[in-house]
Amino acid sequence: MPRFEANGVVVDEELWVMGGFLSSMLDVTKRIDIYDPKSDHWRLGPELPGAETHAGVLSAGRDFILVGGFEGNVLNRTTTAGVWRWMADERVWKAGPDLPTPRAAVFAALSGTQLHAAGGLAPDGNTDSGEHLVWDLAGAPVWTAAPPLPNPRNHGGSAAVSGQFFAVSGRHGWDEVAGDDPALDAFVPATNGWSPRAPLPAARSEIGAATIAMSDGRLLIAGGSVTGKLPSADVLVYDPRQDLWSTLPSLPIPLKGVVAARIGSMLIVTTGSPTSTDPTDKTYVGCCL
Repeated sequence: MPRFEANGVVVDEELWVMGGFLSSMLDVTKRIDIYDPKSDHWRLGPELPGAETHAGVLSAGRDFILVGGFEGNVLNRTTTAGVWRWMADERVWKAGPDLPTPRAAVFAALSGTQLHAAGGLAPDGNTDSGEHLVWDLAGAPVWTAAPPLPNPRNHGGSAAVSGQFFAVSGRHGWDEVAGDDPALDAFVPATNGWSPRAPLPAARSEIGAATIAMSDGRLLIAGGSVTGKLPSADVLVYDPRQDLWSTLPSLPIPLKGVVAARIGSMLIVTTGSPTSTDPTDKTYVGCCL
């Protein structure tokens, strides 16, 4: 099913592509499709229980968790506070603790047992939020307040590596033409504070499902929307130990709103939009990371 701005996660060495926009009219789907790179085959998965787009997604062992997002057509700006966990062993969805306030397009990642959700769009679906919340998966199912994101923004990427939670680029409000911000912010639990890091070579947004934590402690970003509301073919890598960005070979075509994942030595990039408004069903595999 062609789509763009879907969510994605790896479960048992397979890529789950969840929800997304189906057309330039921003129609959405609750459908999940699962890609097995070993057989190069897709199969149908379970339906989403809540938001179809703009949820924060993170792996928790074989499970994964969805945080917030937009329900229905994004033009309606219907944010949700819903939190859902896919229980892999039972193959069922389980409701988690709702966010204190609805939000969408958040930065979310799991650092140790601490689930961080920061920034994104506020309950009105238009205003940038700096709110930063933490849920300790090893404790009670409650959210606690943490130091806010110093540069509130949305539609960026996020990951936890080297014991730090990173908020990667993103944009301000709904300015898709000139609102992208190259900022890179790291939350350091040891100091309970945020620290600015080397900004991206070029600002970009719509990388929520295209930002990957690598096994060697680096971050990888595929594609995205850059200044002028244009798709990008960039593949960028950030090394937190050197605070340095570098590049890998570009994607075959410019794409924004893709789902990207590392499985073994492969980089898998699927769906997205080559025009900013039209979805694609293409899947590309890069080797070798």
